[in-house]
Amino acid sequence: MALNLLHLADIHFGMENYGRLDPATGLNRRLLDFSRSVHHAIDYALEHDVHLAIFAGDIYKHRDPDPSWQREFARCVRRLVEAQVPVVILIGNHDLPNTLGKAHAVEIFDTLPLDRITVVAKPEMHFIDTRAGQVQVAGFPYLTRSFVLSREQHKDKPLEEINQLMMEQAELIFRQFAEQVDPSLPAILTVHGSVANAILSSEQSIMMVGHDPIIPLSVLTNPAWDYVALGHIHRHQDLNEGQHPPVVYSGSIERIDFGEEREDKGFVWAEVRKGNTSYTFVPVPARPFVTLRLDAQEGDPLVLLDAELERRDITDAIVRVIITVTAEQSDLIQERQIRERLKAAYLVAGIAKEEIKAAPRSRDAELTESLGPMQALERYIASNPDYADRQQALLERAQVLLQEIREELPV
Repeated sequence: MALNLLHLADIHFGMENYGRLDPATGLNRRLLDFSRSVHHAIDYALEHDVHLAIFAGDIYKHRDPDPSWQREFARCVRRLVEAQVPVVILIGNHDLPNTLGKAHAVEIFDTLPLDRITVVAKPEMHFIDTRAGQVQVAGFPYLTRSFVLSREQHKDKPLEEINQLMMEQAELIFRQFAEQVDPSLPAILTVHGSVANAILSSEQSIMMVGHDPIIPLSVLTNPAWDYVALGHIHRHQDLNEGQHPPVVYSGSIERIDFGEEREDKGFVWAEVRKGNTSYTFVPVPARPFVTLRLDAQEGDPLVLLDAELERRDITDAIVRVIITVTAEQSDLIQERQIRERLKAAYLVAGIAKEEIKAAPRSRDAELTESLGPMQALERYIASNPDYADRQQALLERAQVLLQEIREELPV
């Protein structure tokens, strides 16, 4: 019998970018977006007889969640627990406290304590009873220096050396986990962190490159595991595709910013079997982000926008417009009329103008100091097509001006 697993991560309750107040609830509508997507995943799981749910880290936007965010997440967990579904909550970097001794963002679930809820705040193995039988879940939260190194070990060391020391200790922990696995039971490893070869969303790549310790993929592909549930990277991907075990980022449940515009958002539904796990990525109705790019050099921006709107659906989307303009066109852009055409959008995040800088004119090699003023002017006009139809008039006017100057100069 397969163990049906719901794998979610990076639900980021409280991420309110591009949000506005919902008058009916008093909550930010982006919080409601994230909550709707998580409940969509839970609906699917309950309809398909889920046996275990794993939230693979980053439950909240930051370590000090607003009570409204906590309430929304608690409602999600309660639905699973009331359906007799065990829940594993892994600690991500957004959930960690910034000072020693302070509670992490989801510690309340561990403190009460609550039946069927397992909070993983340090590397450890758990044996969890489900309706499909017992399952082993090894959890590895977001890697920090204090998890694996003493203060003396990392004091005054460069970041690169610290990350290397952390990885050496982490690899040892992963090997010890694999050695503890009971081969008669399904085994799941859940990790919140950056794994080698993972593709980052564009905004994440700016934030994380050079800062995150990178976990080698090879330490996660030990055949002792039947499924590896990852969190932290917002793009869904399988780093060990077609091989055993699947090493899968579920991706974030909702789009965070325009860097994730083209990414599908959802969760993973896995059927975990010893040595033969299969899974499906299931999309959720995440709010769309849409970028409309217009080039004013190709025509009237309003006409171009109308054409874009014919082929792009912006209904209830977060929309931004980027218009390429010359310096002369910049002040002619009619933002009010653009916004009028975007009424179907949930939010217009901005109308940006990208101004093209005019290329500097290269000096004509024939224009030298040895030329007289009239010769120089004639060659300049001949090299500039803008003056072609006025060449004779300009030369005649220049001749008159030169004559007046000569007459005013002292003899």
